[in-house]
Order: sequence, then C-alpha cells, then structure tokens
Amino acid sequence: MAQNKAISPAKKTASKANSSASNTNSSISSTYASTRRILKEMPLIGALIAEFIGAFLITTAFIEMQGSPLFVAFALGGIFLMISGVSGAHVNPAVTIGAWVTRKMNWVYALGYIVAQLLGATVAYLVLNTFLHAAPTAANAAAPSLLHAATIVNGKEWYIFFTELLGTAILTLGVATALRNKKTRIVGAFAAAFAISLALYVSLTLNTSLLQSAQESNAILTFLNPAIAFAANGLSWNTWPLVIYVVAPFLGGIAGFAIQDFLHSQDKNECDCDDCK
Repeated sequence: MAQNKAISPAKKTASKANSSASNTNSSISSTYASTRRILKEMPLIGALIAEFIGAFLITTAFIEMQGSPLFVAFALGGIFLMISGVSGAHVNPAVTIGAWVTRKMNWVYALGYIVAQLLGATVAYLVLNTFLHAAPTAANAAAPSLLHAATIVNGKEWYIFFTELLGTAILTLGVATALRNKKTRIVGAFAAAFAISLALYVSLTLNTSLLQSAQESNAILTFLNPAIAFAANGLSWNTWPLVIYVVAPFLGGIAGFAIQDFLHSQDKNECDCDDCK
C-alpha cells in the first residue's frame, strides 16, 4: 500500500505533463490551421512572403556565386519549383513590371511584389555581410567584402545600359515563357534557369572589358535585377546608376513579356483559352 501511495503522485504528475503537452500541441495545430486559413483567404499575403523568400535566396546565390551563370541558373530553377505555385516566382522587379505592363497582374500585386523583392534582397545582403565581418581575419589582411557594384566607367555608360537591357530582355522572355507554362512546373523551371544562364553569360561577356578597365576586384557591372543592384550598392541618386540598373531592366522586362506574347500568338500549337494564358 505504501508503494501504491508513493507511485500515485508520480502518475498524477506525469498525467498533468501529458495533458499540458497535449494542450500545447493542440494550440500549435489550431494556430497553424488558422494561419493557413488566413493565407488561403488572402492570397496576396502568401504571394508577398513567397517573393520575399525568393528574392532573399536569389540574391544570396548571386552574391555568393559571384554572378556565375551556371550556379545562379540552378538557384533560380530551384526557387521556381519552390514558390512559382504561390507567386509565380518573379523575384525580380523587372519581371514584375513586365507582367504588370502586359496586364498579367494588377498594380496592387505589382507594387507589393516589388517591395517584397527589395526587402528580401536587402536582408540577404545584410545577413551575408554580418557573417562575413564576424569571421576572424589576419592582422594585416584587407577587410573582406561581398560582391558589389563596380564603378561605372565614364564614357561607357550607354554600353552598360544596353547590356543590362539586352540581358534582362533575354531573362524575362524565358521567365514569361515559364509563367505561361502552368501545367508543367519542371519545364518552367528549366526555361527560367536557361534564360538567366544565357542572359548572365551574354551580359558578363560583353561587360568584361569594361570591368577590367575599372580595375576593381570583387565587383560586377551586370545584375539584371534592380533588387540585387540595390542591395549591392549599385543604386544612388545619380542619373546613370538609376538609368542603368532601373530603367534598362524595366524596359528589358517589358520587351521580354511583349516578345513572348507575340511568339505565343503565332504558335499554332497553343490554345487561347483562359486556362492556358
């Protein structure tokens, strides 16, 4: 009897602990279900979260991989698979502007996307910069730095402008094709990955001589994405940085979507029903 009386309080304590854990799990499940319900009822919130995450990831990949076309292509392909079903995986203000001008989305979504993309890219740069400066360095070693925007060479501004415009047009043509192909997400991911790989390769190749003239290390002139350019200190309240890294990508984004619309209208194997647009 003494043993039973001694064990009984322990059982009661264990029962209370199990009950508390059960209530906690129930509360978490209820909160999760409520969050899912809110996101379903307000799809814009989910889309903005997806764009923030996508912009964070593509900026991280771009900076860490030094703008390497192959690695950035793998990153964009993966991001497209992860979030295209939620937001379309624009992750680039130029893509969003192109989609808005060609009436693929309304201005509320477009504005929200651009804000989310800028925030995601900026947070990515801040996180990478924080970890970089937290690493120990040798006493006489130069201060480490992340990939950043190179100085624009005087007299070569128009070359860089048209390079950025051409590269963004190639990129958005592929992304517009990927967004139109809603039924096969893997095919869309390949289209987006191939497009950014080709766009970066062309742009980086054309800008190589200009970058060498600038005599800067760990710097780049090609971004094809105003959000990444903003995060990498490429933008300032001066005419040429804004023209090169904002106006040129926006024009390229519009051109890419317009060209894709034209090609789609000429494709006899494509249907024109609303589900396929």
